[in-house]
Amino acid sequence: MSATKVRNLAIATALVVGGAFFAVRGRNAGPEIPAPGPAIPGLKTNLNNVATVNILKSSGSVALARSGSGAESQWVVPAKGGYPADVDRVRNLLIQLANLELADPQTANPENYAKLGVQDVAPDGKSGKAEGESKATAPTSALVEVKDASGKTLGSIIIGNASNMGSATLDRPLESGQFVRRPGSPQSWLSRGTIYVDAEPMNWVDRKIVGIARDRVKSVSIRRSASGPASPEGHGEPDLFISRADKQAPAFESAALPPDAKLKPNEALDGAVQTIAYLGMDDVIKDPGGVIGGADSGAGPDGAHPATATIETFDGLVVTIKTGFRDGKWWAQVAADAAADALQPEAKPDGPAPTDPKKEAAELNKKLGGWLYAISQFDAKRLSSSLKDMIAPPEVEHAPPAIGPATPGAGPAPDHGSNLSPDQGTPLPARPQQPDFPAPTPK
Repeated sequence: MSATKVRNLAIATALVVGGAFFAVRGRNAGPEIPAPGPAIPGLKTNLNNVATVNILKSSGSVALARSGSGAESQWVVPAKGGYPADVDRVRNLLIQLANLELADPQTANPENYAKLGVQDVAPDGKSGKAEGESKATAPTSALVEVKDASGKTLGSIIIGNASNMGSATLDRPLESGQFVRRPGSPQSWLSRGTIYVDAEPMNWVDRKIVGIARDRVKSVSIRRSASGPASPEGHGEPDLFISRADKQAPAFESAALPPDAKLKPNEALDGAVQTIAYLGMDDVIKDPGGVIGGADSGAGPDGAHPATATIETFDGLVVTIKTGFRDGKWWAQVAADAAADALQPEAKPDGPAPTDPKKEAAELNKKLGGWLYAISQFDAKRLSSSLKDMIAPPEVEHAPPAIGPATPGAGPAPDHGSNLSPDQGTPLPARPQQPDFPAPTPK
């Protein structure tokens, strides 16, 4: 075959393949393919007007809402009684939504949506899941919708599976992306940028209850609800009291610890100090009353008890944490105050701004008042520690076994040898005992 014929054949083949490719893309995309651009047009200029974010998945749904106005406004999670949301996470979500762009058009055939994870999500949080369909095969798509304070929808997008495919240029690299689709539009896209969406309400809550740095703590007092007889003043001796003289002291001490006493393994006097450095929650509810200190707030598993832990800092902040066990969970109630002898802090020209214990206590009470927090069993046990339970029992010294006859004044027992071989293996025949011969008679 001549070179000219080979060249013509190659051109014809290229035209056929290229025509088939564009025919498939045209069939999938439809006659009109929207132009690439922002996934939610106009959201960048309306970020400050967003008042509600709704996330719907087949596994559930969550709403994030802005409560209040002006400087007093904050993001909350209505499903958790309006508890404050993790503002950094909400802010990141909105910025990612505003920056999300449609990059490469994909299929417009609904039969292929499942492969990209861009199926429709029903208002009740279902994604067309068939009856009896397992959780493993349930749709993974998520509908994200943003609204303003009047309830007007500012935009929405269906978030699908992540993918590393797509086009990229030097000035606008597409390092990774997700398959997305605008609700009501058949056209799916590969996005520039990715978003992780979560429909679990607790994952949007600010889980930090309180955090007091170790170098601030002056003392910790723990009193169990089931303590011994109280003093006439109704206070009694605490089950555990640790303190240190100044911030430079490396360790906390307990005056009630006997001089020769040792703590049990894995026990530490400053366990409560370690816990309050970051006390987090597993759940949160409005305080209905009666959970802490109620008749059924008894001891939980692993030796934890209802207790009141009082933490005082060198700068005069006092935090009180009451714990109780109910319905299979440990619940904590937190309140703050300023010590009676707390002094107004003095500002230093070259130092950090001083901590005002009264202002700090007021801010903590504003956030924590009226709530109950489910905490871990580990944290609950540390916040209900008792010095008595932490001390290891004294070691009993056993005298070594006596060697030789027990009769006083008797000589050593005769050595008849061992009936074992040197390697402690096969027993050897016992050495016969030699008879006692009388002493020879002198001639």
